[in-house]
Amino acid sequence: MSDLLAIGRSALQVNSRALEIVGSNVANAENPDYVRRSLNVGDTTIYGSTNPIYGNYTGSGGVVVNGIVRASDQFLEAATRQTGANRVRTDVMVQWLDQGEIALANNQSDIGSQLTQIFGSAEELSAVPFEPALRNQFLGDIGDTVSRFNQTASNLSATLTLIDGAATQEVSELNSALSELASVNEKLLPTKSGTAQNTALLDQRDAALTVITEKLDVEITFQDNGLVDITRNGTNLVVYDAASPISFVANPGGGFDIDVGGAIQPPPTNGTLGGLHRAQSDIAATSTNLDALAVQFADELNGWQANGRTDAGAVGAAVVSHGGTAASLSLTGLTADDLALASPAGVANGNILSFVDLRTPTGSEQRYEEIVIGQAQNLLSARSEGEAATAFDRATRESRDRVSVVDLDREAADLIRLQQSYEASARIIQVARETVQSVLAIF
Repeated sequence: MSDLLAIGRSALQVNSRALEIVGSNVANAENPDYVRRSLNVGDTTIYGSTNPIYGNYTGSGGVVVNGIVRASDQFLEAATRQTGANRVRTDVMVQWLDQGEIALANNQSDIGSQLTQIFGSAEELSAVPFEPALRNQFLGDIGDTVSRFNQTASNLSATLTLIDGAATQEVSELNSALSELASVNEKLLPTKSGTAQNTALLDQRDAALTVITEKLDVEITFQDNGLVDITRNGTNLVVYDAASPISFVANPGGGFDIDVGGAIQPPPTNGTLGGLHRAQSDIAATSTNLDALAVQFADELNGWQANGRTDAGAVGAAVVSHGGTAASLSLTGLTADDLALASPAGVANGNILSFVDLRTPTGSEQRYEEIVIGQAQNLLSARSEGEAATAFDRATRESRDRVSVVDLDREAADLIRLQQSYEASARIIQVARETVQSVLAIF
């Protein structure tokens, strides 16, 4: 009878614990960092031996909880971290490359349309070269073009600065996640596998790993008892309870580096930092091309002016000046009377008629279109890459979720099953008690 009571009692305890696990699963159904739990249950059959060669069965003590099991697959988790890092990288690239395209468009006041406007004004002026209004219009269009160069350069510079700010924030959050992982490692070491504390710490560990891998490409090494070491390019970022902070280093003209312990790391290639680095590199290249275009525009315009003669017969002076960048492009202060519209031979509209010769496949107008097309192609490529990365990530997460995520229908079925099992266990104790009472009543 004592065995029967022990069996019933152990079954009640296991079922009670199982109900707690189901309740925890249901309560955390919407928690993205929670992995479904279940109980690992074993029997407590007792074997005795009176002979060293043969074992004799002596009794059963019922069932016992061997531990809590997390419904986690390490390979699916690793795949999900990888696809998640790819997805956020492309998302960030699209976001900032789109900002770069907006900066280049300059609120629909782009440089290309203004360059086209200059050629239109030059054509009108060539028909009536002595008309003051047309001269002022031509000079005004040049001034508007200079302003658009300045504003576009400022827009691109501001975008690069904003990316630096976003990268700084990402590095700060990355350092917090590295510190969190080191803290989890320290707490994991003394815990026993399969305990509630151990499984909760493993959830925290995986959440920290997700944050880290979605920000930077790193190498992950799993140690005993669930501990994790993080390295990158041979440099330790997390070893047991020690985390090495990462520093953000902004570079002049765009692009940034990450530093660990005074050593510059290779550029990030994945995660949000990888996306920011690639987007910033593309926008910085666009800014460099814009600077080259500004210099070309100034050289073409000043070269055309120098080939002509003013109304007074003087050689045309420079119309614009620059310091090698689009931001430094400026008017020299010439007036409409200083425009060299005449040819050296004295034809009043001879030089302004040749202005159209600047409209070549390698001229400023065409070069600007190439810059715009290049930026658009970068954005289109990032969007296509992002769509593929998102689809792949979705498929991987669905596979992972089929294993790890709480299914309320399944938990409801478990509740019914455990309720029936709990009632059956109570019935065992009741039968044992009634049997004992019947035996005692005989005497």
